[in-house]
Amino acid sequence: MKKKITIKDIAKVANVSIGTVDRVIHKRGKVSEKALLKVNAALEELNYKANPLARSLKNNVIYTIAILIPDPEKDLYWLPCRKGIEEVISEYEAFDVDISVHFFDPSKPTSFVQKGMELIAMCPNAFLFVPLFERESDRLLEALNQRDIIKATFNSLPRNHVDQHVGQDLYLSGRVGAKLIYDFVRPASKIAIIHIDEAFNNAIHMQQKEEGFKSFFKEMSPGHEIHTKIVDTEQIRQTLSDFIQENQITMFFVTTSKTYEVARTLESLDMAGTVVGYDLLPDNLSYLKKGRIQFLIHQAPGLQASLSLKSLVEKLLFDKESPKKQLLPIEIINSENVESYP
Repeated sequence: MKKKITIKDIAKVANVSIGTVDRVIHKRGKVSEKALLKVNAALEELNYKANPLARSLKNNVIYTIAILIPDPEKDLYWLPCRKGIEEVISEYEAFDVDISVHFFDPSKPTSFVQKGMELIAMCPNAFLFVPLFERESDRLLEALNQRDIIKATFNSLPRNHVDQHVGQDLYLSGRVGAKLIYDFVRPASKIAIIHIDEAFNNAIHMQQKEEGFKSFFKEMSPGHEIHTKIVDTEQIRQTLSDFIQENQITMFFVTTSKTYEVARTLESLDMAGTVVGYDLLPDNLSYLKKGRIQFLIHQAPGLQASLSLKSLVEKLLFDKESPKKQLLPIEIINSENVESYP
């Protein structure tokens, strides 16, 4: 059986006091350069591995993590995020970490920034949020920097620095959407990028997807005209119906989870079309199975949220470092493989 290495063993090999070893291992207090070198040499010689659980319990500190995500009651896309977060909270409930989850209205930037500022004022150790609105996210990041709070995001990556991010490469995601559309394109095809339900000029994720989509067509089919339509929540179907009929659009790339709105409009007009969009919402899945939506890009929101939170918890409790940016694979769902997804 492998012998458990103790601080006393390390102190004996390094020829220093037990207190010196303790300060080096737990990175607290002052240690001379000579003593530090001797302890590190002993740690390497003995192949010492710290017990992160014992360290977290010994510190006797309660860490706080504040989480701010869009309200799942207002947009079903965020429901898996809440479930993923709840699973991580349950997993670490025996540890000294206090995790609180808060919601904002995804249609109102004021709701986002107001709730965010309230949470930052409480000075948590870490703040995890979805940067849905660019300008307001910049305000929160500035406030977080002033308080030296760990900054973490998921879903879309802000243009300004964060300590940790989990999500997909949204520019590349837009290019994938373009490739899926491109395989159906004919010389007379008319293509549209549809942004539904959010302010495009203040939404990083939609901008990055559009940039990726257009870059692909600029390289592969520069002569094709691409229409862009921003549709708000008021009279979505009438707006889409008028736009489709006036421009005779037959191919659609939808940058949000409300892809079903385009499929539903085409169905009401009794028109065929090629539709590529995002996310495994029930309405999207229904139209995918009926052939009204050809492809859905799965962003795995629940996995994004749980990975983000787990990385933060392990950083605080165990001083475990995770990649600054964790990019998830871009999964393409069609009517043939959709049943394999829960």
